[in-house]
Amino acid sequence: MPFCPQCGVANPDSARFCDQCGAQLIPVPAAPPQAATPVPVAPPVAGGGTVSAGPTTCPQCGTSVIPGEAFCDSCGAPLFNRPVASPPGVGSPFPGVPPQPVYPPPQPATIQMPPPARPTSVPPVPPPPVPSIPAVAPPVRSSLAGVRLRLENGTVLSLPATGQATVGRADPVSNFYPDIDLTAHGGLERGVGRRHGRFLVQQGQVYYEDLDSTNGSFRNNSKIPPRQPQPIQHGDELRLGALKLIVELS
Repeated sequence: MPFCPQCGVANPDSARFCDQCGAQLIPVPAAPPQAATPVPVAPPVAGGGTVSAGPTTCPQCGTSVIPGEAFCDSCGAPLFNRPVASPPGVGSPFPGVPPQPVYPPPQPATIQMPPPARPTSVPPVPPPPVPSIPAVAPPVRSSLAGVRLRLENGTVLSLPATGQATVGRADPVSNFYPDIDLTAHGGLERGVGRRHGRFLVQQGQVYYEDLDSTNGSFRNNSKIPPRQPQPIQHGDELRLGALKLIVELS
């Protein structure tokens, strides 16, 4: 009994081709033609499937074949066009051949999803109003109280609590004495006049007015026109002739 060199299946002694895979076996003398014999009924295949007995002659070369063989011993042509289909769920009619599905696999059901809901537009929320902070108005002055003049040597002179005050040099000959006397602070040597200028309060604001002085008055290095009161701020520098003063307001 020869074995197939390709799949290893045992075949009849007179077979030239493997009944399982159709591979050519070791050449043997061709058997004389045999008379046709009744076709035996194929034994049932495991699982309930059956195999057709097949033709008694090769459809390609006409040589008589053994019923039940899958390939012709003379030319190797396949003798079965297709295996008889087994009932659904039963294995393949040939050993080693995987079973084929009879019905197409069920398709997964398609779930129709509803369209996404449109987001409703939300009107923008206006920001809360920012409370307005009232501006702090500067204190309204009714007099020169709290106004000070700081000299270069550190001396501080306070103005009287009146609506106006003159600044200059005392003159005993004419019996003139200003409210702020700068004689002792180098007023004569630095060109301060007797009635050099005056401080006054108008509408709560401190002003300085030059009273036609000979050497002039300057605010932050800018000359003050005579008889034209100029507003004074805290920290301003006043120069009367060559004498410098720093104004402090409190």
